[in-house]
Amino acid sequence: MTTVATGSMTLIDVTDAKQLIAFIGSSQQRQVIYNPNGGSYTPNYASSNNVLTPQLYIAGTNANIADKAKSIKWFYQTNSSGNFTEITASDTNYTLGTTAPKTLTIKGNVLASANSMTYMCEIVYTDPDTGFDVTTKAEYEIIKVTNGTNGSNGAAGQDAVRAVVWTPDGNVTRNSNGTVKATVDVYKGASKVTPTAFKWYVQDPAATTSSGGDSDGGNGWKLMKDAATANGVTGYTTDTITIPASAIPSVESFKCVATYNSVKYNDVCTVVDVSDPYVVTIVGTNTFKNGQGSTTLTAKVFQAGAEVDAAGTAFTYAWSLYDANNVKNTTWSKTGKTITVTAADINVRGNVTCDIDKA
Repeated sequence: MTTVATGSMTLIDVTDAKQLIAFIGSSQQRQVIYNPNGGSYTPNYASSNNVLTPQLYIAGTNANIADKAKSIKWFYQTNSSGNFTEITASDTNYTLGTTAPKTLTIKGNVLASANSMTYMCEIVYTDPDTGFDVTTKAEYEIIKVTNGTNGSNGAAGQDAVRAVVWTPDGNVTRNSNGTVKATVDVYKGASKVTPTAFKWYVQDPAATTSSGGDSDGGNGWKLMKDAATANGVTGYTTDTITIPASAIPSVESFKCVATYNSVKYNDVCTVVDVSDPYVVTIVGTNTFKNGQGSTTLTAKVFQAGAEVDAAGTAFTYAWSLYDANNVKNTTWSKTGKTITVTAADINVRGNVTCDIDKA
């Protein structure tokens, strides 16, 4: 059994500044397909702009507070350079938003001379409780995939077909709440086509082609074919699946095999559940007088500043007692969210701790 948190009556560490988590949302997929036979891009950011939107959350909450940021700055880095360059003004490739949240619109084919481009958003937020400025950053990468070119004297080459799995609403859930969607797009050359069948898989090291999976997914991928194997995921026979946070232990990968013109194509995406640490605080009177009486102690569990498990059913609680020399009393132990400690348990001074684990 692994302890997920420990509380102590005498030592409590409190971090005043809020923990912030930043993400970047996008209006277009991050993989751009370039067809050199005509010089076309799909999606074409010049006609279908990719709007990058900063998202800022206080850890453990669902409210986007990016519009309350003190400042938002955008930077870019090409695959050939190691440094980020700040985008300070709108130009032919970019439009900087002027109102909160400060978006960045990519309106040019910025991958014309690069295979990838990474954007970074730097957000400064003033914590209203402490007055401290907290800086957090998020990155977003776009990648160019180039189709083959035609021979100068030969017939036109066959268009390449490629499957792309992506998460249009982001790939993160928070504290085991919410859902994310993953969808597959299949392209023939630079044109999007419609597959005739879809299979979705979840990564599982125990799955083999003969047990849990099949030859299309390969070893290490479990086929989602019914409610039991899908673990709450829906849409696993369509182009889009909805993944509940309960199906994401922390980081999980999903594969789609799409059939087009009797040929199977696949791609993988990864989704993440961001969970805040648990903090245990012990509440109760911590003094006795003249070696008499008893005290009732209760372990309260907090996550992102909010109490969880008020009923005491989500965790198991194991209590320990240490003497004045910090030596554990091996004959003393208690369990439960609330316990009673008598004066006879304490010799001058003691330290009681509570370890919690998932029930």
